[in-house]
Amino acid sequence: MIHSRDELHSLIRAFEASAQTHINCAKQAQTGFQRTFHERGASEALLKADRYRRERQHLQNRG
Repeated sequence: MIHSRDELHSLIRAFEASAQTHINCAKQAQTGFQRTFHERGASEALLKADRYRRERQHLQNRG
């Protein structure tokens, strides 16, 4: 799916914010399961943000 640069910027910011929320929750987790759940969520969100960052870079390189 092709996105505009503005859409990609919004997606990147949203996934970065989601990752930060997961990181904060992982720090406050009271069980290993909660901590692992939020660490995984943060990791997935950061991977998605990186994917959209690369897509945005590709769009910028094309013109």
